[in-house]
Amino acid sequence: MLPQLDDAAIEALLARLNHGVGQDALVLDEARRSAIKEYQNVHACPGAGKTTVIGLKLILLAEKWSALHQGICVLTHTNIAKNEILERIGTDPAGRALLSYPHFIGTIQDFTNTFLALPACRSTGIAVRRIDDAATANFLEGRLSPPARTFLAMSQQRKISDLRYRFENGALKLDIPGNPGEQTDSYKSMKAAKNAAIKNGFLFYSEMYAIADQLLVSNPAVAEAIRHRFPIVLVDEMQDTSRYQDEFLSRIFPNDAGIKFQKVGDPDQAIFDGMGDKPNESFNGAAVQLQPIPDSSRFTNSIAAKVRGLSTRRINLIGSRADLENAPACSIIVFDDETIGEVLPKFAEIVEALPASNRQTIKVVGGRADNEGGANPLNIQTYWPAFDRAQSQRTVLPSTFCAAARRCTELASGSVQAHTHLLRQCVVELLRLAGKTYVGRNGKDGPVTLSNLGRYLSEKGTTVRFNRLMAEIIMMEDLAAEHWANIANQLGEVCDVNIGTGDVVPFMVFSELPADLDGEAVLPGNVFSSPNGILMEVSTIHGVKGETHDATLVLETKFGTLYDVQEMLSFLIDSDLERPVFDPEHPKTNPSIRASFMKKLYVGTSRARHLVCLAVHKDRISDVQRQALQEIKGWAIVELPPVPAI
Repeated sequence: MLPQLDDAAIEALLARLNHGVGQDALVLDEARRSAIKEYQNVHACPGAGKTTVIGLKLILLAEKWSALHQGICVLTHTNIAKNEILERIGTDPAGRALLSYPHFIGTIQDFTNTFLALPACRSTGIAVRRIDDAATANFLEGRLSPPARTFLAMSQQRKISDLRYRFENGALKLDIPGNPGEQTDSYKSMKAAKNAAIKNGFLFYSEMYAIADQLLVSNPAVAEAIRHRFPIVLVDEMQDTSRYQDEFLSRIFPNDAGIKFQKVGDPDQAIFDGMGDKPNESFNGAAVQLQPIPDSSRFTNSIAAKVRGLSTRRINLIGSRADLENAPACSIIVFDDETIGEVLPKFAEIVEALPASNRQTIKVVGGRADNEGGANPLNIQTYWPAFDRAQSQRTVLPSTFCAAARRCTELASGSVQAHTHLLRQCVVELLRLAGKTYVGRNGKDGPVTLSNLGRYLSEKGTTVRFNRLMAEIIMMEDLAAEHWANIANQLGEVCDVNIGTGDVVPFMVFSELPADLDGEAVLPGNVFSSPNGILMEVSTIHGVKGETHDATLVLETKFGTLYDVQEMLSFLIDSDLERPVFDPEHPKTNPSIRASFMKKLYVGTSRARHLVCLAVHKDRISDVQRQALQEIKGWAIVELPPVPAI
């Protein structure tokens, strides 16, 4: 019998977690309690504490779980979301039980590979070495004949990445790009290259789903066995799950299977709609009934009231963060063709009015990164020509591992993602100092890097211990010398490193001070330094999804003939207006583009704790709109003065 969760169990857990916490005690309202006790699908607004709710539910289930060979399956869309859940439960005595058999926490791709595709491959003698689109495409590219290369180069529609298997009518079918005749050299070369890739174990991500589908059709008992193994399934970040993935999961866990299946996410933030795979309908669909969690601890109620009209599903957004005293007003910066270059400096002037402790994370975002064609483009580069979307992050490591750990525990700024990235970088540095290497799948010996660290740990059999240790470091409240000694010893064991020899010793010593805030572990390359000294990271809206900022500026950009901020002004004024509808069959029609604008601007404007600003051209905001935004919604209108004539 499955565990039953009730208010008494929730109160007991909260009492345990809140012991000694004081005013920061965790409190759950009825909407969050309902999401924990029941299995209805949940629409969690930005900053709703979705991961906390999921973590609490999993801990409660773990406390009551007694089955030895049945477990809970938690699926996510990305490794970032998976790691956030692992960090939430990894430090709890009961929660740690969920990190191993019979439970599973991973991405939908991991689930597909582990329980379906990889066993199917092994049963047919395929030794899978690499599941990766780029690596597989490179392998195929390197084995094409010159005529085949020429054939593919003749059309942009012919891509080597399309040389893959798909599942159709009960069988696997190989797609040959460009459909050359079977007797041509191009066909034979591509077919031979694909055979070589399979023989050497190189597969595309989508091919694992195709192999899994074939297994499910040929052996229906497999799905039945999975349902028996996992009587409870929870899917996080459901809004980003594609229609194909959703339908795939539905074939394994149909509604009438008697499985407890819960989906959690925010369909208002499904900004990947139209970027390839079609969006799911079971969660993102306009007619789907979801249980809302509408109040956010991220931002103030003033911000919530201003951006509420951008919610596609009309969630009654509420902000519970307290307003700062004498904080600058959320502003709309109005520019013209001559003053567009002054938008970022003006935003920096507005930000400067925030208290220094409340302007640590400042971001400028836009929907379009650069000039992708079209007349009179408007994109991030138009405002700041130095912006480079391909620019990689620069890394500045602290002098000791302990300083990095203390940076993660003692300083409130920075996301869990950034802290995890910093700690993993330090692990790679530890392995470098220890002279550790990793034999790649090409048989060559090389250094351990961020990209192969997971495989290095997997071969050592220490992945679970490593994840627990990373979570423990991030969740620590303080870091004493004796505590660090224990952590350092565990790091040595997990990484197979002697921490008492050579260059490892000074890197692993105890440090009383955290890494300097100015030496941020992950310093993005696209940083605008304003004349008043305010540093602002510039990014696409996609790039900041899931983040929290102190202040955010959303730049107006253009797609086709439409300008995103201009199109959304009416919704900022009147939240009762009928919403535009995205049509996945026609993603580039104006209604679909407007629907995409709404979701992107909702994501962009819901990142900030204290200050949200917009930038719009003076020709695309009317006097009536200015007055309504000021008098009804409380926005400040900031007109950039004309550039003086030289």
